[in-house]
Amino acid sequence: MNAQAPIPSQFGAWWLPLFATGLLSGCAATIPKDALRLPESTLDIRSIQTRTFAAPSETAILAATIATLQDMEYNIERIEKPLGVITAFKVSDADSASEKTGLFILALLCGCADMSSAKDAQHITLTMVVVPSLAQSGEYVTRITIQRVIFDKAGRIKVLERIDDAETYQQIFENLSKAIFIQVSQND
Repeated sequence: MNAQAPIPSQFGAWWLPLFATGLLSGCAATIPKDALRLPESTLDIRSIQTRTFAAPSETAILAATIATLQDMEYNIERIEKPLGVITAFKVSDADSASEKTGLFILALLCGCADMSSAKDAQHITLTMVVVPSLAQSGEYVTRITIQRVIFDKAGRIKVLERIDDAETYQQIFENLSKAIFIQVSQND
């Protein structure tokens, strides 16, 4: 027999208001005044990551970007042509020569160097978005973001960061500018 005991009506009378009060009091937290404000450095970083190029089409910039990234030893991971997005990555050695030498000498002298904590590989991901400029017809706004993850010899993440170095972005944009010029010259 599957008989259930009836729930007394006085049980429902006291727990429901208590539950509702607790739920609503949790929602009454105040939001800090600057919670939704971006830091000033965000605008500086965005200006480093963004350039405007004159080109006959968005496709010309995307093609030049693919050629530039492949020349820089990136592997193209994804192309979303309708959205103007390209994602590329590369894996490179993260060890510096001085770090390798120092750990090797430390291991020889005292046998206490933990070689598994040495940096092994860095995975660099570059994402580029191209959109038509709202200010000028025939121009396209290009924004690049770069992230890297550095792993140690044991495969653990040592560093996870966004690259904000202006020189890195400047070099990529210079290479892209040259590639766009060559692409446009070949099509004329």
